[in-house]
Amino acid sequence: MPVVDYAALPEFPMRAGLTGKWIAGHEHGSTALSVLSNTVEPGVAVPRHFHEYEEVILVEAGQVWVELDKVRMTAGPGQSVIIPPHTTHAWGAIGPGTTRVLFIWPVLDPFAPGKSTYLEGAPPAVS
Repeated sequence: MPVVDYAALPEFPMRAGLTGKWIAGHEHGSTALSVLSNTVEPGVAVPRHFHEYEEVILVEAGQVWVELDKVRMTAGPGQSVIIPPHTTHAWGAIGPGTTRVLFIWPVLDPFAPGKSTYLEGAPPAVS
């Protein structure tokens, strides 16, 4: 298993006010899961969508709101949110500072066509 120096990896723009970097994925030798790090500016939100698989959000810094099937909750540093498969969800950063979150999916390329369904807005740009 290779060591990935993800601190040295460049971030790429995904949405206005939201950048990402792949920590684990097929390009790093992963064969079954993906891990994405996001840096999010205050007030930025990701629209309602769902996946065919479970998703885990780990909050490293700042605070996020997460809406699961129209129920809104918040999570801060050291907390995680586990989103069951087929569950409609949205999330966003709560200010005042920058938020950092990690996302874990039990699949490679979680945003590939057919893997995520956006009910509002468009899927993110992923490099």
